[in-house]
Amino acid sequence: MMNIKNRPGTALTALLFALLISASSGCDSSENHSGQKENSPDQGEEKHAHNENEDAKQGKGHDKSEDGDHGEETVRLSEEELEEFGIQTSLAGPGKLNISITLPGEVSVNADKLAHVVPRVSGVVREVRANLGDHVKLGEVMAVLESRELSDAKAEYLAAIERLSLATANYSREERLWRKKVSSEQDYLNAKQELAEVRIALRSAEQKLHALGFTEKYLDRLPKHADITFTRYEITAPFKGTVIEKHVALGEAVQGDAVLFVVADLSTVWVDLSVYEKDLPFIKEGAKVAITAGHGIPDAEGVISYVGPIVGEQTR
Repeated sequence: MMNIKNRPGTALTALLFALLISASSGCDSSENHSGQKENSPDQGEEKHAHNENEDAKQGKGHDKSEDGDHGEETVRLSEEELEEFGIQTSLAGPGKLNISITLPGEVSVNADKLAHVVPRVSGVVREVRANLGDHVKLGEVMAVLESRELSDAKAEYLAAIERLSLATANYSREERLWRKKVSSEQDYLNAKQELAEVRIALRSAEQKLHALGFTEKYLDRLPKHADITFTRYEITAPFKGTVIEKHVALGEAVQGDAVLFVVADLSTVWVDLSVYEKDLPFIKEGAKVAITAGHGIPDAEGVISYVGPIVGEQTR
């Protein structure tokens, strides 16, 4: 056993010698094989042709195998399987495609069913009956004021009724005297003018009380009930709803235009959707929408009632 590291020259010589021996042996074998072929050339050609045919057949078979692996497969399902998976089939044809768009929105109170309750007259709060979150009915008393302004309006109305009674009687008397030529025509005309002015004053007093929310039925009862407190003014609910705001306290002095309560009918609400400019062609009035609030709140359905003509900067 030689150490290749110590004698590199000897190792190279041995390697070259081994290569020469291998090459020489290959030549001898090739010559012998060639000699055999010369003894039977036809047999060699037939064998070579046979090998090519076999290779061609194997190649063709291989190609078919590869094509079969990548070909389309037909899936067939029975009637029971179609029914089990809920698969329905039909002939292809023209139809409508439903486009679904998800948009952000904000729920707000229905402005058509929202009321700011004001007293209409100035006064001092004597009773507060409604609280935040209460459900009120139409005409239910929410608060009571004591108002001098209301007292003056009622007194004016009652005084106009009394003046009308006197003016009517005076006109009737003057008319009779004038027709009998007992009284002058000027006295008759003065009585007629006074009657007209009293009627106008009464109509004005009635309109003031109507503006404060008093009905015709209440005005008819007012002269018959002298014990009615002229200063008492009841603030009532304009419709059935929920008190969502309260701005009044007992003993507080309020003005006629002060908002004491805000009542809303929450049976329906509005949803303000932010529509991007690219989605505007798909937004139409009357289209149905599904509202999803999340957080365990049940989903709801609605209809688009209005599409604003102005595009905001945030959704442009």
